[in-house]
Amino acid sequence: MTKCILVIGVRRQCYRAVISLGHKVVLWADGEISENRKKGLQGWIEQPYLENVTKLSEKAKEELQKFAIERVIANTEETVIIGALVREQLGIKRLAVNVVERFHDKLVMKDFASDCGIPITKYRIIKSDTSAQSLVDFLGLPLVIKPVDESGAQDVKIARNLLDVDKYMSLGLLAEAFVEGSEVSVETFVQEGKPIFHNITGYLHQWRKSVVPADVDKDLRAQILKINDEIIEKFGVDRGMTHAEFYLTKDGPVFGEIAIRPPGGYYMDLIKRVYGFDTWELYVNLSCENGPADLEFKEQGCAAVYMIHPGAGKILSIEGVDKIKNKVKGIFEFSLRRELGDIILEHENTSNEVGHILFWSPDREQLNLNLDFIDANLKFELEAL
Repeated sequence: MTKCILVIGVRRQCYRAVISLGHKVVLWADGEISENRKKGLQGWIEQPYLENVTKLSEKAKEELQKFAIERVIANTEETVIIGALVREQLGIKRLAVNVVERFHDKLVMKDFASDCGIPITKYRIIKSDTSAQSLVDFLGLPLVIKPVDESGAQDVKIARNLLDVDKYMSLGLLAEAFVEGSEVSVETFVQEGKPIFHNITGYLHQWRKSVVPADVDKDLRAQILKINDEIIEKFGVDRGMTHAEFYLTKDGPVFGEIAIRPPGGYYMDLIKRVYGFDTWELYVNLSCENGPADLEFKEQGCAAVYMIHPGAGKILSIEGVDKIKNKVKGIFEFSLRRELGDIILEHENTSNEVGHILFWSPDREQLNLNLDFIDANLKFELEAL
C-alpha cells in the first residue's frame, strides 16, 4: 500500500528506495535541496536538524502539516532524535524520544547497557572537577575521549599520555578505556522486535578498510550475536535496522555502541553484493511495517571497502588508478573525487574520505591480496600545507 513517508537525512539510496517501492517521499534536509534532487519527491522541508533540541520548532510543525505523513524514516545519526519528535508530534507509534536517547547519547547508552549486565568498556563522563590524572588512574593509558552524540569516529581522540589527556579533555566529553583487540560491527535487520538477518563486518583498519563478512569462527560469531540480540531486546528495538560495534578481546566480545539506523562506510552496498538482496529496500519495508516474514538470501564470497585518504596536503600527483582498475577483479564501484592541485584536509573521520573502492571476491585469500595490491599501488604525492 502506498504511503506518504517523511525521510529525514539526505542519503540518496534511502529515499530512492522509498520511491522505487511506490511510496510518496517528503525529504527533510538541513540545507537547500538541489532542483535535480527534488525530482520525484512529493515535497521537501529545508530546515536545520538541530539535533539536540527537545521539541520541534513552530516552523517545523507548520511544514509538517502541509503533508499527510504516515511514516517517518530518520536514516542518519544526527536525525534520530528529531525523527522521534516528529513521530510524537504526528501521533505515529514508534520508539519514544527517551528510548531513542539510548541509541544517540553514548552516556545514556552505556549506563543503560551497564544496568542490563551487558559487557562494556570502562567509562567516565568528564565533569568540571574531573582531572586528567583521575581519568588515567581509573581508565589507564591509552584512553579514548569522544563526544557523547556523534558517530563515524568523529572527533575521537586517543590519549597516549597524561599530557594528551589534559589536552583533549573537556566538560561533557566521554572518556573510556582503550580496548586491546580487533573490532567488528553487526548489522541487524529487525521485524516485530526479532532479528531476521545478521551480518558481521570486520574492521581491518580504522576509517580505511572493512570486509563483509568478518573472518570470525562459528563460536565467536555465536558469542557476538548473542550479546547483539540481547541488546536489541533490552534496548527495545521494534523494527528497522541496527548497527552495533564490538571489541574482540582476549576475554570475549565487549559492547562498544549501537545505532538505530543503517551504517555508513558503504556497508549497505557490501552486504547487498555478498548476500544478494536490496538492503535499502528491506530497510524501508521494515521501517514501514511492510517487511517480509521470511527473508531469502545466500552468502556468496566476500566484499571490501577501501577508503581513500592519503593525508593532508596539496595533490601533486596520483599513481596507480588504472593499474588497480585493470588488475583487481570484482570492482563494482571506484570513486576518486580529487584531482591534481586539489587540497586535502586532515583525515578526522569516516565522512571526509576523498574516494573509495568497493570490490568483491569469491574467496577471502584473493580479497586480502587485492587489498594489499591497492595499498602498494595507489600513491599520492602531496605538498605539505
